[in-house]
Amino acid sequence: MVKRLFFCLFMWGMCSGLSAQILEGPLPFFRSFLDGNLTKITFPEPNEPGASGWDSKGNYKRKNRAAESVWGLQLTEGKEEIGAFYLPEYIFSTEDGLLIEFEYIMMYTNVGEAGVTDGICMFLVDATTNEYIGANLKYGAEGAGFGYTHRRSAHTDIRYGVTSITGIKGGYLAVALDQGHFKNWRFDNYEMRNGIPYGSAGIANIQSETYNTRSNVTIRGAAGRDEKVITTSQKTHRIQDGRWGFPVLITRHTGWNEKTGLEDPYSDGLRNKAGFRLNTQTGEYEQYVTPRIDKPFCIAGGKEFHHSGESAYRKAIIALEPNIVGGGFRITVTIQHETEKTVVIEDYTYPSSLQYTENGLPFQLVAGEYPTVVYYSNPPQTELALERPSKLVIGFMASTGQLTAYTNIIRNLRITPLYGASSEDDIYDHRRGPVIVRPLDNDVAYQLGGDRPNASYDNLDLTSFRMWIDEKHCLGNGVFEYEEEGVGKWKYDPESGEMMFFPEKGVGGEVVIWYDVKGKHTPYAEEKYRSSLAKIVINLIDDEG
Repeated sequence: MVKRLFFCLFMWGMCSGLSAQILEGPLPFFRSFLDGNLTKITFPEPNEPGASGWDSKGNYKRKNRAAESVWGLQLTEGKEEIGAFYLPEYIFSTEDGLLIEFEYIMMYTNVGEAGVTDGICMFLVDATTNEYIGANLKYGAEGAGFGYTHRRSAHTDIRYGVTSITGIKGGYLAVALDQGHFKNWRFDNYEMRNGIPYGSAGIANIQSETYNTRSNVTIRGAAGRDEKVITTSQKTHRIQDGRWGFPVLITRHTGWNEKTGLEDPYSDGLRNKAGFRLNTQTGEYEQYVTPRIDKPFCIAGGKEFHHSGESAYRKAIIALEPNIVGGGFRITVTIQHETEKTVVIEDYTYPSSLQYTENGLPFQLVAGEYPTVVYYSNPPQTELALERPSKLVIGFMASTGQLTAYTNIIRNLRITPLYGASSEDDIYDHRRGPVIVRPLDNDVAYQLGGDRPNASYDNLDLTSFRMWIDEKHCLGNGVFEYEEEGVGKWKYDPESGEMMFFPEKGVGGEVVIWYDVKGKHTPYAEEKYRSSLAKIVINLIDDEG
């Protein structure tokens, strides 16, 4: 028998007359985004909906473009688009931490295009009150802002095509699959945004243009709260809530070279040179390239895929661990490319206060036939202080710029408490006839011990196994048998952890059942630490002659 772990499209018919529990609500969360199930998912509107001009039909360009597709939840397809969604009913306590996993497709919409684009980000928003969520959650600047940050523009007339935009108010953190712009300092007549300055003469803390790479993982911090007062030698500036903050905290290049297509895997290349981290005490960026990346890869797979054995396969794994000393989180970001998992950012500590350079000070527009702008080439540093909120809500966005039509898709989204049980999909090839498999062998639960809880299969409570018909319908606790007419019978053994399947005569192809499980040790035996859904797929093939 060959066991293959990969993504698989399938159809599963429900048994007529079956009475199953319908469970939704608190974490864990799982959606494939392949079955049309978009319940309890909200698609927010933009701040300043007209801030980027008009489309050819006389409508505002700034709209939420998220829509279903056969490949998952498609966030963007064209130019100057944002697709955004968040999960308002899946608020989580920051005391537990969080593990976020999702597959993603990033590719040029038109094969002939090769312009600059942006990417996908996961964001967190303060959910302690309703001040920033519900109808109050609105996304920010498109393009390099990824919908998360603010943007300061020198143009106040919409006819110029670009005006200032408020970022996500109450935003706490954004982790981006960054094709190059989310990390960058922007400074011209059209756009000013905080970030890392590369190669611009006269700018403080400048970094070599060589390190201004595409294909990165980039993390930005919190939105500025309330009004910010910044005093310079010229005047005192008052900047409103959502129009300051969002500093770049850390960025790492993954090693892909846009000129050659791939760096030499036997040399360091830029993947172990092009990385920077904000010194939260001095407010300046310092080169930071830990851990080593031994195998270069592009953050975008570049085309659709079905399973992890394909070169285009991409999966993001984001771990947020509460930082007991000093607040914030310790953040680890891993990208799976094909079957290999590469840690790009490891144990980055997000503090509760920091210094950074605010590149969004109000400017002076000097009137004339061609208005000119007087602005600060070296704006001052300021403090951003924010204790980790006790509750956060999670969302996702993708963004494209002016030059490139790009398709961004998310699917198979799993969200669990950081030390919740972890379940992996299990896909088997098997000859026709009765089947016995062990789906939990690649799953783990946690037990307290040492500095951090320990993960092991031995920590699983085999009796906590629950079968699901599909993503919404659970058979309930202690129900270990399920039969579907015309397909076959599933039977789980809670003592051995084995799953048996008895197909009806003549049944072939794929048969599927879903499951979840949890740990047996306190506190991880609690329901909130139950795994997200995983599936068992058995591909019944004809006997070889």
